[in-house]
Amino acid sequence: MGDFSLFRMLTKLFSPRGNWLGASITKTAGLRAIASAVALAIGSWLPCHAAEIAIHPLGEFTFIELSGDLEQGDARLFAERTANVSKALVTFLSDGGSLLAGIGIGETIRSKGFATLVPANSRCASACALAWLGGTPRFMAANAQIGFHAAYDGSSGKETGMGNAILGAYVNKLGLPYSAVIYITQASPTSMTWLSADDARKNDIDVKLLEPSHGASQADPLPSSLRAKVGEFLRLLFAVWSGPNDKVAAILPHLYGARVLFYGRDLSDGEVVADKMKSINRWPQRLYKMREGSLAVECSEAIGASKASGIVDWMVRSPARNAQGGGSSSFDYTFEMRDGPLRITAEGGSVISRLPSTSIR
Repeated sequence: MGDFSLFRMLTKLFSPRGNWLGASITKTAGLRAIASAVALAIGSWLPCHAAEIAIHPLGEFTFIELSGDLEQGDARLFAERTANVSKALVTFLSDGGSLLAGIGIGETIRSKGFATLVPANSRCASACALAWLGGTPRFMAANAQIGFHAAYDGSSGKETGMGNAILGAYVNKLGLPYSAVIYITQASPTSMTWLSADDARKNDIDVKLLEPSHGASQADPLPSSLRAKVGEFLRLLFAVWSGPNDKVAAILPHLYGARVLFYGRDLSDGEVVADKMKSINRWPQRLYKMREGSLAVECSEAIGASKASGIVDWMVRSPARNAQGGGSSSFDYTFEMRDGPLRITAEGGSVISRLPSTSIR
């Protein structure tokens, strides 16, 4: 286990030879909890029984969020929703539910080769944890909670041998050893075994631990949930900005508030989007990566606003104009933090250093 950034993680997963990811949304900076950011930035929830599934395509890669209690039928619906998805990261926020639903979702995840993640400040327990086990690879934030217990009869609340047999067969099918089966089923139905890094190693459960960002102050009293929302939003924003023009065009209208202080000008959201579209049409190939450790966030939950600043390294290219450029820039954003998605209400920054635009040879 170790510290994995989103860039390193996705590169290892999907771009061993610099393929589609390197050509579209590559090189997003560190990950603490992608899932929340996706919903905040670009998505609306797709209801499905008691569980909710949010599916967010981003180029050839897809972020999938699963939350709420799992019920019978959710496994089938998850399979249907993801039938045409080939590369994905599935994130979880659930206290569990139906054993068979969790196992069914996990089997789909494993068969399609999806990665799984329990984000920071999130809990995935019982049947949810079984679905998470299906990931290849599996990720968990350092402060995430992943809990296991024995299978039980929903009507009586008593442990069931048949349920544990099904659970054990599933765990073995995933390639985990008998020690993992024992570990996963050792807690009674009324208790929980919370997975730790040491327990995962001891029981040969392969998990990649996402450490907190090195730029975060351990003594900072800012609520971690607010900091995470803003940080994740920005990381996703730069990933989106590095993607194909049609994807950027589809997402941009959902990122801004009705009025935006845009580099010193008071503009409507439509005017901001038009300005952004001019930029992406001028430079159709773009790569933006937030510099590790540069992000600073100030949030006020009382007034529903937050500010974020940092440094982004970038490269742009225009094959039609036979030109390219790159450099580093500071960025400053202010966000609304009301109920629902974050919205940018102010944007600014300046170029710190610039590589000269050159002809491509």
